[in-house]
Amino acid sequence: MKNACRAFGAKIVEHEGFLEIQGIGQSFPHVQRVIRAHGSGLVFRIVTALASVQPSPVVVTGDATLRNRVMEPLLQALRELGADIESIVSENKAPVVNWGRGLKGGTCRLPGDISSQFITAILFAAPLAEGPVEIEVTGEVYSPSYIRQTLASLTEAGIKVSASEDLRHFQVEPSSYQAQDVTTREDYTSASYLLAAAALFPGRTVLTNVYGDSMQGEFAIVPILERLGVSVTFDRATSSLTVDNPPGSLCGDFEVDARDCPNIVPTLAALGAYVRGSLRVTGGRLTRFHKASRIEAMAAELTRAGVDIEVLYDDGICDGFEVRGARTYPGGVTLSSWGDHRIFMSLFVAGLRMRSANRFSGFEDVRLSFPTFLEEFARAGVRTAAVEEENAPAETVG
Repeated sequence: MKNACRAFGAKIVEHEGFLEIQGIGQSFPHVQRVIRAHGSGLVFRIVTALASVQPSPVVVTGDATLRNRVMEPLLQALRELGADIESIVSENKAPVVNWGRGLKGGTCRLPGDISSQFITAILFAAPLAEGPVEIEVTGEVYSPSYIRQTLASLTEAGIKVSASEDLRHFQVEPSSYQAQDVTTREDYTSASYLLAAAALFPGRTVLTNVYGDSMQGEFAIVPILERLGVSVTFDRATSSLTVDNPPGSLCGDFEVDARDCPNIVPTLAALGAYVRGSLRVTGGRLTRFHKASRIEAMAAELTRAGVDIEVLYDDGICDGFEVRGARTYPGGVTLSSWGDHRIFMSLFVAGLRMRSANRFSGFEDVRLSFPTFLEEFARAGVRTAAVEEENAPAETVG
């Protein structure tokens, strides 16, 4: 995202612990450019929307996984607002060229049950349109916490935006972003891997730089651990979180609704492999639109490792899973990340309590969202080694 912002002309200076950003206001330079989102759907979607207000052509592209992601609802919504966007290779897929005709404003429609990133992308670009923008959302609204975070960010930046209580209707007036100091909070999706790992072993684990209250849906990992019998305590004075895991915890036999926390669905599958009884997760249908079909990926790989896990379907759509846990597993298997950083990190956690080291493909993918992932686990005593397997990099964990 930093490089994408620089491509628009923003100046970003990286200091120890913070970024200093000098924006461009609404003075977009007349320069043709190519912006690479690599494998990030969020970067592609936001940049594509912002490129619509540029006065000159912009190509937005990404890697092979990104080119298979669903983009049509966003592209169609931008066209409804006056953007001139064409797909370069496959219709309504990345890469795209935005011809720089601007956003006129008006009304667009977006589905609420594919990705909240579509709504976030339009909301970020809407203040820069020539006229007011209305967004109408059809279907059930998934991941509402992400939409509320977007609204809060816009309001703090001085944007005139309103939303209905059910998040099905939005109104954005033309307005300017105001400079401000922003403190980013802990990422509970990344924290979920550390928390799940702590829950697999008796004892105490302390996470630092954690503040305890969050608008993120993935904060749900905390009450889920508590339902499993794990104690989680926040200390605001030290900005830390303490996990106390007594012997005999991980008592399952309950259901989790993941409609507002889809990013921790793979983490819950890894954790569920060790519950006593079963863990049932539903409402995760959005994950089939992510880098990999995450429920199917976790079910396939955990089954290979000997875990009793069943994919659950709702109206023929992959919506969740039920996993019946065991104390441990033999290990010694090769597991695939399916090209998805969250699958790699979740399988990595699942492998920690297996009796033999496993091999994992795709360890390089963690650079997308958690570049210090392996270092954090090395600090906790986990041994890893890079290996070469079938001409592809892999990681062994023991």
